Amino acid sequence: MFLGSVIYDKRRSMHLTQTELAADICTQNTISKIEKHNISPTVNILTKLCLKLELSLNDVFSDFSSNSTSEEESILDSLERDLLLDDTDEIPEKLSILHSKLSDGDMKQVNLIKGALEYNDGDYDNSLFTLDKVLQLTKSDVYDIYTLLTYLFKGMNYMRQGHKDRAQYYFEMIEDATKENLQIANANEIELIYLCKSLANAYIELNIPEKSWKFSSKGINLAKAKHTTYFLDYLYFYAAESIEKDENRSQEYRELRDSAYYFAKFVSDQKLLDKMV
Repeated sequence: MFLGSVIYDKRRSMHLTQTELAADICTQNTISKIEKHNISPTVNILTKLCLKLELSLNDVFSDFSSNSTSEEESILDSLERDLLLDDTDEIPEKLSILHSKLSDGDMKQVNLIKGALEYNDGDYDNSLFTLDKVLQLTKSDVYDIYTLLTYLFKGMNYMRQGHKDRAQYYFEMIEDATKENLQIANANEIELIYLCKSLANAYIELNIPEKSWKFSSKGINLAKAKHTTYFLDYLYFYAAESIEKDENRSQEYRELRDSAYYFAKFVSDQKLLDKMV
């Protein structure tokens, strides 16, 4: 059965109008076009419709049989991006919807997301166990972004538990892998900039300002090269923090703090704005 027919039948069985189904997702006109098979929904809209209609992606993927792999990868990439941007509320539910469509090739990304969520929840032992599954799948290949992100989350995990030596061990493995450049074949810019931002923060906490400066600068330069604002507020903030005690760079420190403040205002990052008061 085609996607539009599945959505139509399920909507009618739940006694929803097109307007009610569209609420907080898209327009009524979009629902109408989907049900008439005039358009295919974006991955984001499809995921939200599945949640609202209590459908699994397996129920609707027949309409995408020729490109289900690329659609599925796009959803996983979207969930990973939400994770890195700290927008995690809906990730567990969306992962459960994906469950029936996951392949063995998806599992390193899935386990990274799960391990990071467990870390965020303070479930450190399970987080480390789940993250080790990623390393088994990547064979700890440092030219695989999922290896490097796993090292990062393991390091942050140990940092939060107060094991700074263990944390620094993992951070230095990332540093060694990216010493020449930040060109990791299967990495996108948000993953690489997130690595830089997180390492810059970690080295501030470890009181190694020269390394914080190195990674905040790398992140800023990469963001500029890719014409993106991902994490620029924090990158400028950590760059400023790393030179705060250098009396010869007081003007540069103020300029970096100003940049951090204006980017935080631009993206409405109240958490960082409060930190800078």
